[in-house]
Order: sequence, then structure tokens, then C-alpha cells
Amino acid sequence: MISLLYAHPYAHHARLEQIILNAVQHWPGLELRELYQLYPDFYIDVALERKMLQSSSAIVLHYPMQCGLPPALLVQYLHKVFQYGWAYGKNDTGEAVMSLQGKSFWLVTHAVASHHELDPCYLQSMFTPLRQLALSCGMRWQQPLMLPELTDAAVATQAAELFRQGLEQLALANENHRTPHAS
Repeated sequence: MISLLYAHPYAHHARLEQIILNAVQHWPGLELRELYQLYPDFYIDVALERKMLQSSSAIVLHYPMQCGLPPALLVQYLHKVFQYGWAYGKNDTGEAVMSLQGKSFWLVTHAVASHHELDPCYLQSMFTPLRQLALSCGMRWQQPLMLPELTDAAVATQAAELFRQGLEQLALANENHRTPHAS
């Protein structure tokens, strides 16, 4: 199962975002978690989310990028669910834990501002904190997918196709990772 954590607080992009979600929401083995619908009050069911993540082979974060930051609810989710003592580090008895070890971790995002407004050096470093989180948890970092700014339905349709292709590659990579290679 692939867990897709979707966090989009901006209602004015809802129609264009829906084009992307429609393209992937019925993907076989995909668990879509629309965080702003599930947790509009920001009270996250940590036990439920951890159980869902543990049963996943891959975790995908899909969100808009504004000022280089994920939306507030996604940050809250990561702080609550990916906590030291469960996702990485040591538990209460001092034993090492990595509850998400070996899972793929993939980011899919789009800038709220046009790509040409973003500094290319900034684009290279803006995922560093999330990459460090993935590596700390023993997850397999996947190259992020930066979709184009969603300006109209045609661009959103192209972005949806890129996302769908990326999911195919992720599913194939996960299958290859699980299947031992014959010598």
C-alpha cells in the first residue's frame, strides 16, 4: 500500500488540485489521506496515522510549496506522527526504533509562485529538512517531483500525468526492492 498524505489548505486552487487527485485517487493500493478534511481542527489521531504508515510500503507527501514551506497541518502531522522514540531514535526502554525503516518517502509539490520566481539554488535545498527526516527514519528518499504552477486546467492535467507516471515508477521501485534479485 502507498499512503498519500495530501495537504492543501488553499481553497482557490481546489478545482485544479482536484484534477490531480482524480488522476491518482483510484490508484490500486493507494490510501489517500486528505489531511485538511480529516483534521480541520489540527487534532491528529496519532495512533491511527502510525498504524496506517506502518502498513504502507511508501509514504507520499503532496502539498503546495509556499515560501519553501509545507502547509501548517502537514508540519504538525510530521511533528506529531514522526516523533522521536517511534519513527527514529530510542524508545522508553533505550532500544533503538525505526518504525518506518525501508519505506519509500516521496514528495510531490508545486510552487504557489512561478518557477521562474524561485532561485535555482533554493530549489536544490528546500527539501533538505524533509530529506533529513526520511534518512533519520531509515526511509528510502525518492527524488521529489516539482510540478508546474497550476495556472489552468491544461497545466493541471499535465501535472496529473506527471504525478501518475511518478506513482508508476514508485510502485515499480517498491516491487523491485521487495523482490530478491536472482544471481
